[in-house]
Amino acid sequence: MADFPVSPEQLGTAFLSRVMGAEVTDFTSIPIGAGLVGDSARINITYASGQSGPPSIAGKFPAADPTSLATAKMLKLYEKEVGFYKSVAPHVAIRTPSIYFAEWDPESGDFLLLMEDLAPAVQGDQLASCTIEEAMAAISQIAALHGPTYCNNALLGLKCAQAEPQARAFAAEHYGAATDKFCALYEGRLEPELLEICAELGKRSASLFEHEAPDGPCIIHGDFRLDNMLFAIRGGAEPMATLDWQTLALGDPLVDVGYFMGAGIAPELRRAHETQLLAFYRSELARHGGPSFSADDIREGYARGALHGISTAVFSAAFVEHNERSEAIFLSMARGAANLTRDLDALKILEK
Repeated sequence: MADFPVSPEQLGTAFLSRVMGAEVTDFTSIPIGAGLVGDSARINITYASGQSGPPSIAGKFPAADPTSLATAKMLKLYEKEVGFYKSVAPHVAIRTPSIYFAEWDPESGDFLLLMEDLAPAVQGDQLASCTIEEAMAAISQIAALHGPTYCNNALLGLKCAQAEPQARAFAAEHYGAATDKFCALYEGRLEPELLEICAELGKRSASLFEHEAPDGPCIIHGDFRLDNMLFAIRGGAEPMATLDWQTLALGDPLVDVGYFMGAGIAPELRRAHETQLLAFYRSELARHGGPSFSADDIREGYARGALHGISTAVFSAAFVEHNERSEAIFLSMARGAANLTRDLDALKILEK
């Protein structure tokens, strides 16, 4: 059992006083966000007379939903997120919340994150897409992760960034069945030609999972989409911050870009500004110390990002808590990623 709180109710004034370095006399919590494999809350803090500290912090806790919790622990998502904040975040330029407490318990699989509250901010909304200015901000930020980690052996060797053989074996075994479940759930809701692309990827799952885990020259986010972003943080003082680092991995940086451009934003926005956004990414990556890619250099990784969007939507629909919003999110992700897959003819890369 973890020796730290694993829910807002368990925090207590004594624990918060130790974490904040000031005497806390009272606190309240309210749920925030719409995380699918972890629960978040804003902790409003009252300090003793003469003591000071931030009036609120954000807390992230294990999911209350049993299905989501089991998935997160099996895939070691909580371990990865704590590892990112403790070992990667101090060395990269991408804006993330400052951390007050970050621990993961290997025996129980539980975790706790207490971090900077970036309110007031605008939560990214997968279902509403975003503006071109917000998409540009996101592209700039992901380059600020990829550039400093590109061929940086000290960071690429971190345990939290390594592939999990257990997770990959689970994916290889269950992706076909997950695809069948996904197609049954969204038949009649996803355009038939796009649903067929999702089904076809399921038929080719051996090309995705039944070989050595993909490696890459940098650390990638793995779930870089609007619901994991805050825009106009601190009332507009800064453009955005990126959250939810549970899918941290090593990979081709263009996988994050293709995922965002497919599953992350509306197809209409992507098609209208795709050339502009990709050129901007290439320039931002070089500015942050990464390589100077040509347009040809990015094609295969970009296509793999589209496929990653489909597979993430399919797996999430099969193994994460279902409610009206989560089902709409999975549908939006799959629609955008399948559209990009079709536009790029991305399934062809699995023939290699």
